[in-house]
Amino acid sequence: MKKTLVYMVVIIFFIIAALYGLLFTGAGNSMLKPVIESKINENLPQKIKLEVFSLTPSQFEIKAVLGPSSYIEAKGSYAILDKSIDAVYDVKIKKLENLEPLIKTKLRGPFSTEGTVKGNEKKMVIKGKSDVADSDTSYSVTLSEFQPSNVEAAVKNAEIAKLLYMGVLPPFLKGKLNATVKLENLDPENLDGEIHAKVDKGTVDTALMKKDFNITLPKTEFKIYADAKLDKNIVNTDAKFVSNLAKINAKGDVDTKNLGIDIEYIVDIKELALLKPVTGADIRGAFYMKGNAKGDRKLLEITGSSNVANSKTLYSAVLKEFKPLSAKVSINGAKLEKLLYMLNRPKYAKADIDAKAMLTNLDPKKLEGNIELFVKNGITNPKVLKNEFNLTNANISFKAVQKAVIEKSIANATLKIASSVANMEVKKALFDLNSMKFGSDFKVDIPDLDKLYFATKQHLRGKLTIIGDIKKEKDLIVNAHSDTLGGTVDMKLVNDEVMKKLKGIKVTALTDMLMYPRVFDSTMDADLEYNLKTKKGVLNAKLLDGRILPNQMTFLLQQMAKFDITKEIYKETRVTSKINDKIIISDLDMQSRLTHITSKGAILDMKKNRVDAKLRIDIKDKPVYVKIKGDVNKPKVSVDARALLKKEVEKKLQKELEKKVPKEFQEPLKEILKMF
Repeated sequence: MKKTLVYMVVIIFFIIAALYGLLFTGAGNSMLKPVIESKINENLPQKIKLEVFSLTPSQFEIKAVLGPSSYIEAKGSYAILDKSIDAVYDVKIKKLENLEPLIKTKLRGPFSTEGTVKGNEKKMVIKGKSDVADSDTSYSVTLSEFQPSNVEAAVKNAEIAKLLYMGVLPPFLKGKLNATVKLENLDPENLDGEIHAKVDKGTVDTALMKKDFNITLPKTEFKIYADAKLDKNIVNTDAKFVSNLAKINAKGDVDTKNLGIDIEYIVDIKELALLKPVTGADIRGAFYMKGNAKGDRKLLEITGSSNVANSKTLYSAVLKEFKPLSAKVSINGAKLEKLLYMLNRPKYAKADIDAKAMLTNLDPKKLEGNIELFVKNGITNPKVLKNEFNLTNANISFKAVQKAVIEKSIANATLKIASSVANMEVKKALFDLNSMKFGSDFKVDIPDLDKLYFATKQHLRGKLTIIGDIKKEKDLIVNAHSDTLGGTVDMKLVNDEVMKKLKGIKVTALTDMLMYPRVFDSTMDADLEYNLKTKKGVLNAKLLDGRILPNQMTFLLQQMAKFDITKEIYKETRVTSKINDKIIISDLDMQSRLTHITSKGAILDMKKNRVDAKLRIDIKDKPVYVKIKGDVNKPKVSVDARALLKKEVEKKLQKELEKKVPKEFQEPLKEILKMF
């Protein structure tokens, strides 16, 4: 029994000695260091190197290397029995961006801090200092049972530009931040303390705003004041941002226990472009709103008013569990030109806008509500439309009414647009707000086509009504139909490709519409393919039972060839054309009982309103050449009828020879005449 007891004591002694040697000696530490390093790295996304690991019964020293010139170091004394520590620490990070996998936060730039840790389980105090953002920062944290119970911190002269850079934001603000934090109780139900922050002489880096965001701002200085008093679970806040470009105030109470809010706010921004580095929104101009946010996590209501785009706007929104539940907006008298300016778009037009929106469900997949939009007193800006779209004297007045009912994120809308040029009506347009697919019918009435001259650069006569539908899924597809010019026109657009079919079109009606002189009377069928992007296309036309109408060419033919071509009927005429923007190059082939007319490469320049064509007219198998050149309405026409005239002269000479020349000399003279 005694021997057994002795053996047990010896074994325990050796175990203790082995553990002591393993834990508290240099050799043991050397053995443990790679094991501990491996265990640590098993749970870290970024590998570290345990450069120093020294542990004795009362002292320790640890240094973990996180990368080049980056480390965490701690050393001091400790007591296991009373769970106390007295140590110093030193943290230096050269590039915070290298630690993103470890800290799960995007930061950049250097960071360093050093300090002391003293105390035991009941009370432990961490004191330190840091030069974060070139500041003189000190802090003190008291832990009770290893839980923070008291925090004090003072930040002196922290560079705002470097704080922005550290937070991966453009350093568009300059200035120094001073702040103090004193929290004497961190129990969420018994908060006690104060926070004060101030930026006194801040400036906006206008050169950076111009370089990075192409925004030109005047010299801008700002001040920031933020105070918070904590009393149990109520945080009373008062924050102000004051500058020559913006003033933002928020004042009220936040209930940290119930997540309740009762805050009044005012936002008065003289230049929205100032916020682009933060919001990323390409907006500009002035903006003002004020209101109140009141409620808690269960139900929070935000109400307010605004003068957006010089309007009188009222809005309210209800949030449940901090997620939007419903919203209501009423806009009166918004100015379209102000809205376009705010959206950084050219001032295409002026107009007054009224709008109402009631959204009863803001779930993106189940959006419900209705929207009404009224546009009044609209007038386009001809100068801007000329610069942006090369439209000439586009001085158009307009008004519009749009109404939409939204169910399950699908908007069912109607639209009416009335203008001095055309009227448009949409009876049913369906728009899927999730997939962005839409489909719609439409009807367009143009009572006077000549009012489209600003766009067509071509005077037109008559009126036109177009009906059709439009659909956008993978491709944009437009179908349109018009009963016009004595026949029908059907068009299909697929993205940039246009396909038109003309059937039964009266050519005289078409030339009347184009305000060209009447030269041909026929019924036409045609197929047109045209690319809107390249402005190129082809036209194949077939004209039936055509007749050339009296004109300068027919008059000259009558005089020179003694032939009335207007009496000829052309059963089928073929025209093949290539279109390059406003220039149309055509080949022509038409045949009647006594004539055959052809042309190659005839040019019609619709931009310059000029024609250049060469015709070959075979009259009874004898060619006549016609040149048509100049202004479409009054072209110069020249006729070369030498071949036809030669035949007529030969007939007359033959008769004279038979009358006055003896028969024995007639044949030799005929051979001589053939030489001419």
